[in-house]
Amino acid sequence: MTLQEADLYAPVCALLQEAGYTVRAEVKDCDIAAIRDDTLVIVELKRAFSLKLVYQIIQRQQTAEYVFAAIPRPKEQKGRAYRDMLQLMKRLGAGLITVALDSPLQTAEVVLSPLDSPIFQKNKKARARICKEARDRLLDLNEGGITRRKIMTAYKEKSIALCCLLEKTGEISLAELRKMGVEEDRLRLLSSNYNHWYERAAKGVYRLSAAGKEAMEDVYYEKVTAYYRAYYADREGSEKT
Repeated sequence: MTLQEADLYAPVCALLQEAGYTVRAEVKDCDIAAIRDDTLVIVELKRAFSLKLVYQIIQRQQTAEYVFAAIPRPKEQKGRAYRDMLQLMKRLGAGLITVALDSPLQTAEVVLSPLDSPIFQKNKKARARICKEARDRLLDLNEGGITRRKIMTAYKEKSIALCCLLEKTGEISLAELRKMGVEEDRLRLLSSNYNHWYERAAKGVYRLSAAGKEAMEDVYYEKVTAYYRAYYADREGSEKT
């Protein structure tokens, strides 16, 4: 079986979650974005150490406090090549995580801790976009390191959540949605209606469109649809009691 970068995701995710981080995959071109309090950690997953990985690390250090590379655990850890790799990572101020894919447990281990290097001026706008995207996703439905596969973004998740709400309520006004506590950024999805999942029934009144119903039955949205259908059903039940 050919090794994929996505094979590294679950062990690295577990490692970060155990350290108290909220972990999201495939966030603004980063394989993993992890947030704890106001600290952003980015991890790039690679099947092997390479010059391309070094370029990515340098780029990520412009947006995150700490940057890791995660690779499969090398079979030879006492050779010159491994020592040179560690030396280069130290000079970069980056961290290294190895994943024991050759073990039944497939655990991840921090081999080298990163530094919050002051030599890189942080791109505050890019950092804010990464943090917002990660925080806006309530569900972690992606795998880090995936290619040629759709990514569940915060925008898509919010859009499907709104579809599930409209499926539950039927035609509903913006005023009623605000009373229900729906945030303004979600209400703006109704007017922008990029995917044509909503219809305006009257001024300030919206309902689910045929395209929206079709999207909810799409296998790609299956998990997020099931989650928000259950969420609004539970909420309705709690409001009645």
